Amino acid sequence: MSDIVNTLRELNVSEDDHVTLSYADGAEVWHINESHVEESVAETGTASMLAGLLVSPVPVYSTWGEVSEGNDILNDMRANELLDDYERGDECFEDYIQEKLTETIYDGEYSLEYSTEQYDYKRGRCEISTEVRVRAGDLIEADESKEGRNFFFSADSFVSGFKVSVQTKAGTLTLN
Repeated sequence: MSDIVNTLRELNVSEDDHVTLSYADGAEVWHINESHVEESVAETGTASMLAGLLVSPVPVYSTWGEVSEGNDILNDMRANELLDDYERGDECFEDYIQEKLTETIYDGEYSLEYSTEQYDYKRGRCEISTEVRVRAGDLIEADESKEGRNFFFSADSFVSGFKVSVQTKAGTLTLN
């Protein structure tokens, strides 16, 4: 059993509680050329980190939507016909998802966000971030099951690199 699952159990987190995963990375940019967002997405690992979550066996939800079966980000991308052009075997599905997230960053629809701090009229920093939720029960179930897609799944690897927080009776706790 993974450390994160042990921690969730020790905190008496229920299966329906949400675990929030956050990640941000930024790049120094020349915002005057107006391609700084695309360049920052390509230069940072945020889209890749989010894509890694989305292709896992654990449903990943946005922070503003309802957490219910079929309402996860990957199903939303499918419903919006964003994944229709993917042909199995063409390329790695995770790379394909990353590409689609990058293409849709201006829409702000799939939990990949950007913000730019302008130092002066041409220089600044562009931050690419994501914040998503997973059900604690889904995370625990995927970690404990070693059947099908879950065979190689590790909850510790799943949350690795992310800031992990969970709402408890004592308040919101950030886990290490």
